[in-house]
Amino acid sequence: MADKRQAEAQRFYAIPGPVTKIGKHEVFAEWLADDPAVVFRVVQGLVIHDGWLSHYGIDFNDAQRYDFASLDMEALLDKAVELGGKALAIPRAPEERVIGCCREFATLMTALLRAKGIPARSRCGFAGYFDDSPKWEDHWVCEYWDDSASRWVFADPQMDPFQQSFLGLTFSPLDVPRSEFLTGGQAWLACRSGEFDPGSFGIGDNPANYGLESLYGLWFVRGNLLRDFAALNKVETVPLLMRLWRDLSWESWRLVGTSGASLSERDLSLLDRVARMASAGDKEFSALRGLYETEAELRPPEEILLYR
Repeated sequence: MADKRQAEAQRFYAIPGPVTKIGKHEVFAEWLADDPAVVFRVVQGLVIHDGWLSHYGIDFNDAQRYDFASLDMEALLDKAVELGGKALAIPRAPEERVIGCCREFATLMTALLRAKGIPARSRCGFAGYFDDSPKWEDHWVCEYWDDSASRWVFADPQMDPFQQSFLGLTFSPLDVPRSEFLTGGQAWLACRSGEFDPGSFGIGDNPANYGLESLYGLWFVRGNLLRDFAALNKVETVPLLMRLWRDLSWESWRLVGTSGASLSERDLSLLDRVARMASAGDKEFSALRGLYETEAELRPPEEILLYR
């Protein structure tokens, strides 16, 4: 039975979803070598993180953005073609890369792997490797099925040689240890059980920039739990700050946007159930899909997927 559930999940994650479809760029994906390490490096040559621009010696340039409305990966690759004027597999200078965040790195790698028929999924959660503090930082990675090892592997394509060296990583970002990245579901369960302090989960930005008192806490973990659950159902939204930066609200997605004090016991029970399913691997795949389809509040409203 376990093998059947695993095979079902692999088939699902080997097919693009609405956000990871790449349309006219499928020919390029087919041309790429059937090696996740190749896809990993191609993504690094196409995207640059908005928070790292100064480290690469460049300023923010609106012309490098792809996300004025659409958030799908076909639009990102369209912008890459427009910026680069060269083959997508050739690494570009920072000025020719598409500006995005960790979600773009993870989701573009997911999209290219799916276009090649390799099972992959974006995962939203928290990384423990951005500094030496006990904080867990908001982050996205790609999780792909390694057929040779018969296991799911976390890969962090944002971690190019420069960032890997800057942060002093002691592991390969092509195989991020499970101890170094917690999914939203794992973080929620760890906080609810008392294993971790919710105040250690969030993002190290200035909360005043977004009209908030803090960017850490269980409310942040709750958002990443639901963003991860949506991504497991092939709806890859954006990180918390990407909407707030544009003065856009999360309130239309009630379970993400409401205060913790407004959550009912039923809400909390549902969130606990979501976290257990999202943390169970492929064992709960069918139940996970069924819950997403039947519980409307677990699905992000359409406007959450748009920057308008």
